[in-house]
Amino acid sequence: MIATSDSVACGCCRSAAVSVAKPVGDLLADLRTLLGALDDPAYARPMGDLFQNATIGGHVRHCLDHVRAVVAGRGGTLDYDARARGTAVEASVEAAAAEVDRLAAAISELAEASADEPVRVKVMLRRDGVGGTFGSTLGRELAFVLSHTIHHFATIRGMAAALGVGVSCSFGFAPSTLAHQDARPCAR
Repeated sequence: MIATSDSVACGCCRSAAVSVAKPVGDLLADLRTLLGALDDPAYARPMGDLFQNATIGGHVRHCLDHVRAVVAGRGGTLDYDARARGTAVEASVEAAAAEVDRLAAAISELAEASADEPVRVKVMLRRDGVGGTFGSTLGRELAFVLSHTIHHFATIRGMAAALGVGVSCSFGFAPSTLAHQDARPCAR
């Protein structure tokens, strides 16, 4: 499993190594559910000034590009900036669902990989194209994709609400936020 390199052991508690690939796969499953509630016109609809005329499809494509970068770059160099814009994934729920399914299968294959597996990450640092390539690990990059995807899901959540489309109560919330909410006593 994609596991942390360190386990927490403090006498009073122990945390087993955790898979980073599974939470990414879980996000893809949540996205697949949302796609089932949308049609192409809603999916590709520019959402007005509040969302800078972005579309749900554009955010979905962007998130999937990042997942694809990890899958494609494993064993070599990941490049999050090499993205194809204006693809069918942005306009078609069916195309997006097919890509989600493909990437979910690829992510599940990473479940047994070591989080410490080295990777290189190519990064554009300035708009004039200046960049660099840096060392990282597969686990760190999957953790980045998890956080990045949740961030975009929060925007997608607002767009879906504006369209009258419901999402799960955890869609677009970070695990730390959900854990905090779980720890708070309920007011009844």
